[in-house]
Amino acid sequence: MTPTVAVLRTLAIDAAALPPAPNGPLSDAQNTRRLRPHPAPCAACGTPARATRAIDTDVGRRWLDLCRTCMITSTKQPPAPPVPLTETMAAVREAAHRASISTALVLLVDPMHEKALTPDRSS
Repeated sequence: MTPTVAVLRTLAIDAAALPPAPNGPLSDAQNTRRLRPHPAPCAACGTPARATRAIDTDVGRRWLDLCRTCMITSTKQPPAPPVPLTETMAAVREAAHRASISTALVLLVDPMHEKALTPDRSS
């Protein structure tokens, strides 16, 4: 699956519903006209778009206008770790203990996710 197809699928956008875009390289002025002074609607949710690009689809070249939220949503995320972070931290603590190494592990996290990632301090 191409990245463009993945974005359209992730956001449930029908390529045929997107407005036609010109062929060839696009100038900054062409992109700017889609976003200022009155932004095109986001192809996924209809709010004012913050980014635009021309994409090649099976129905021809189309404009893909996205708001900030939909653009972030459609960005490929890194895969999740194979085991929960708390298990990884516990394994590191256990290995240090077995090796008779005195350690202090400090975990810096995004405050929004702090509760989910804070290691168990009971040991």
